[in-house]
Amino acid sequence: MVADDNRLAFTMFYDLYYDQSFRFAYYFLKDTEACREVVAEAFFSVWQSRLKLKDIENIETYLFVTVRNESTRYLTRTTKSQFVSLDDTSLQFTARENESPDDNLLIEEMEKILNRVIDELPEKCRLIFLLARQDGLKPKEIAERLSINESTVRVQMKIAIDKIVTNLKPHFPDITFTLLLTYIT
Repeated sequence: MVADDNRLAFTMFYDLYYDQSFRFAYYFLKDTEACREVVAEAFFSVWQSRLKLKDIENIETYLFVTVRNESTRYLTRTTKSQFVSLDDTSLQFTARENESPDDNLLIEEMEKILNRVIDELPEKCRLIFLLARQDGLKPKEIAERLSINESTVRVQMKIAIDKIVTNLKPHFPDITFTLLLTYIT
């Protein structure tokens, strides 16, 4: 319906996905005002592209990719490097003083769950996951570095992602499966 130039449908779409889009942008930006700006730009971009959306199979994924791209553009424009950093063993989130206590608690809770799940992964699976996330290596590069088959890398990444999604979903039920996958991949 959004693709049919229906303003009411778009308003419902906006209401349904605004909070999730905001949290997703926060993952990249760590700044409430920046998130508001980026999410507004993302929804505006979706609205401008609404007539082309008929060809899009999953508008939710399209929205989150748009939010990610807008976040990247924002960071490039403002020359701030506030991406989530990874250390040797865990995902680190930077809680900002100007964020609400609820936001900080949410981030801390997610960090604990992610760290626990990553720590509990089988050794090879954890190594592959961290090489992909810390070093930004592609499956082919990981396979070459570890002298294993690329399909093994993909299977191990799927195992890691499945375990993370399984462990996060009960704690964050309002986050959609697509958002979880986008968030951790």
